[in-house]
Amino acid sequence: MFCWLLAGGCMLWVIMRIGGLERGFPLVQLVAYTPYMLLLSLLALLVVVLCRRWLAAGFLLLAVIALALAVLPREIGGPEEVPGGQPVRVLALNLGVGHAHADQVVDLARARDIDLIAVQELTPKAAVELDRVGFGSDYPHRVLQPEAGATGGAIYSRWPLRDRGSLTAEFHQPVADIEVPASIPIQLVSVHPMAPTTPARTSQWAAEFGSLPEAYSANLPLVLAGDFNATLDHVNLRDLLDTGYRDAAEVTGEGLISTWPARLEPRLPVTLDRVLAEKGISFGQYDVEKIDGTDHRAVITELLLPPVADGN
Repeated sequence: MFCWLLAGGCMLWVIMRIGGLERGFPLVQLVAYTPYMLLLSLLALLVVVLCRRWLAAGFLLLAVIALALAVLPREIGGPEEVPGGQPVRVLALNLGVGHAHADQVVDLARARDIDLIAVQELTPKAAVELDRVGFGSDYPHRVLQPEAGATGGAIYSRWPLRDRGSLTAEFHQPVADIEVPASIPIQLVSVHPMAPTTPARTSQWAAEFGSLPEAYSANLPLVLAGDFNATLDHVNLRDLLDTGYRDAAEVTGEGLISTWPARLEPRLPVTLDRVLAEKGISFGQYDVEKIDGTDHRAVITELLLPPVADGN
């Protein structure tokens, strides 16, 4: 009976994940831990084999294969190359209700030669502090929507931009058209839907996630960067990708590097922060860095925009 409980539990998880059946609280929260379920299913398979329960072992083997096919492709890939392409380095960071150490954020942006920054949970105090330690001169073009608490957001740019307002949601999700030198312009969104922490907020999360712009829905190529409060195991995110986006971490083979929580907590770490770009935009280097004061890690992505033909 114990062996069949193991097999049945793993198969139910597979059906939920593969079928995209996680609806409502707490299934939305549980499916985020699918990579850990792959490890548990391997352990369960070993136990059942040692118990010589071969039929149950067969079902568990199917579960292991299905979970592996869902999870392991995130570790297959590498930086892409675009001859003559224009590199654009993007930083996405949730400031942890403005508590991220501003000097570390500025040092990281300078060390990585960052061009565009998508910020979440920007407070008025954090905005002033970031400008004081360097953003005021380094990133003169910006869309700032600071607020007390976790609802603020911003886009910082080295290059001229056009403020396109914000997506409709409880948290500010600024949108801007960016003029990229020697390449095509892009539209950048600083993403931050509601975290699905309660039954009511899970419903709100699903609604706000559905309001994120589909690929090719804007006049310019879209780049979404920030705290998605979703992993690649959530059907909402997979549906968004299916409209024509690619995920930087998955493309570069770094899709299992966690971004939250960045500090030691009883919760298992998962990957919530990411950068998506429409197909046609490639990804070079990808990295994740810890910043003191926030429970999210910073995501650094190099976009490779297609070269623009010389009109002369």
